[in-house]
Amino acid sequence: MTVTNERPFHLPPQIAASDNLTARVRAAAKDEASPFDGDPYYEDLFDQLGRALHRNEPRHALLVGERGVGQQAVVVELARRAATGKVAFLRDRQFVTIDCKWIARDESRMRLDAILSHIANTPDLVVCIEGLASLLANEGAASNRSRLLWGLSRAACRVIGLVTPNECDLYFGDDPDAASFFSAVPIEEPEPATAVRLLQHYARGLEHRFEVAIDSEAIALAVRLTHTYILNAQLPHKALRVLHAECEDIRYERTRGESARREVTTADVVRRVAALTGIPETTLLGTGDATDYRAGLTRLVVGQEHVVSAVASELRLVKAGLVDPGKPASVMLFVGQTGTGKTELAKALARFYSGSRRLKVFTLGNFVEPHSVSGIIGVPPGYVGHEQGGRLVNELLADPYSVFLLDEADKAHPDVMQPFLNLFDEGWIYDQRGVKAYGDKAMFILTTNVGQRQIAEMTREGKSIDEITARLRESLTQIRHSKSNRPVFTAELLARIKQVLVFRSLTREAMVGIAERVGEEVATEWRHRRGRQLEIDPALFETIGTDAHRRNEAAEGREGGRIVRKLFSERIEAAIQERIASDPELYRRATKVVVHADGEAVVRVSIS
Repeated sequence: MTVTNERPFHLPPQIAASDNLTARVRAAAKDEASPFDGDPYYEDLFDQLGRALHRNEPRHALLVGERGVGQQAVVVELARRAATGKVAFLRDRQFVTIDCKWIARDESRMRLDAILSHIANTPDLVVCIEGLASLLANEGAASNRSRLLWGLSRAACRVIGLVTPNECDLYFGDDPDAASFFSAVPIEEPEPATAVRLLQHYARGLEHRFEVAIDSEAIALAVRLTHTYILNAQLPHKALRVLHAECEDIRYERTRGESARREVTTADVVRRVAALTGIPETTLLGTGDATDYRAGLTRLVVGQEHVVSAVASELRLVKAGLVDPGKPASVMLFVGQTGTGKTELAKALARFYSGSRRLKVFTLGNFVEPHSVSGIIGVPPGYVGHEQGGRLVNELLADPYSVFLLDEADKAHPDVMQPFLNLFDEGWIYDQRGVKAYGDKAMFILTTNVGQRQIAEMTREGKSIDEITARLRESLTQIRHSKSNRPVFTAELLARIKQVLVFRSLTREAMVGIAERVGEEVATEWRHRRGRQLEIDPALFETIGTDAHRRNEAAEGREGGRIVRKLFSERIEAAIQERIASDPELYRRATKVVVHADGEAVVRVSIS
């Protein structure tokens, strides 16, 4: 049967959005070169796909890859090759893609049945289903897999399902019958050099659509920076997203008459990646005092250089894929006195790694009863809220690249830690609905204040960080839960923790550094929210840092870096507000506020 453009296949819009790929590729320029042509990896990939679709059993294919690696682009290229006769047995087939990514669970069965009934009797179709997992996910723990296989057993067409590796394992890994329907064809993230070539091809479409030019060096830089610094997405999509966002901004600026920009440059790419990651532009360009993750983490966490170095190294290993397969990307335990930067470092790590750039916090100090495990994995069937599932599973499904902070882990009931034991060991977890989530890309940080006095004493004695860490490891095994009298940090739990990192007591220099950082943050807030320049005498940072260190030592380390913010508010912000109140009209006209040190404990404020 010969396919013609006069009778294209389309699904009714109320069932799903569909696109006729064959009609699209035939309407494209005939002489346009494909970025896939001649690439050994992709030629082998298309050969595998062709063989999978040529078989009579199994007759369908699963294209298995992480989101963003170019699954849809590969299907479009296969449709082009079929339409041009390069894949002869598919020449007369019509390629159609169906977008099912956002189908709700309570509608999935109805949509699946409707799609199967519309495609079943059309033998000349090759149907690509984007978001196949959304069609298979039913309410509760049920799956629509058996309905899919039943429908495909009666369908004359061929189907290519786009799934991630986790989705493939979840819906097909434990079903031997699935192998008689689908051939799994893996697709990997392209190497940076290949991604540059793909992006050069996609950039032509962006240039035509937005009427802008994209510098070739900007394309290469977008690939390099996103490959190095954006860990929660895949090439080529994450680099394409950067270029696409800049093109959209240029078009927006033109509509407002704000700019005559007509080209995306390397400077635009650096600025965009800096905004996405929170990494300073100087670090991205390699012109700062330090490079890579250590520089960005050090900027946010003061006085813990050894811990920052260890976390930065861990992040580099995760980025390079040098982690245990099937286990979380990392599990670390932060031990130290309050206010030494444990939570701040976890937040900074989330900004580098998490898709949402937000730290997911479980305050385990609130999980002291055995039944409170429901806050992790949800409530049992029959209880109100069961259908909502477990928070941990939901957040892993929403953002597999999350950074989780399990704060005050020493206070949690041992039963609460049980789900984490399996998660840290096997890399997956079920909630009370029976919904499974994978944590193999997530990072987990446990914190505890246990051993505060030991850390302070050993630091004063001049003990090395290795000696302190070894002593605290022994102490952790002795901790027992206050209510159950059971061990909290069991041997099984400690064996699953990759690194135990001890935060030192804060020195006077660290306190001064924290004061300087607080001053920078307040000055930035004044500039953005109040539209005024705030200048603070550096001598005040020395004064506040010194006093903060003295008070922290007197409190045996219980104050931590938080005392700096308190002193800053009491001495500097209070003085500013008092000066503003004395002459509000002068402040209304002013553009600059300067805070001077006038003696050791006196602050003077001038407004101009």
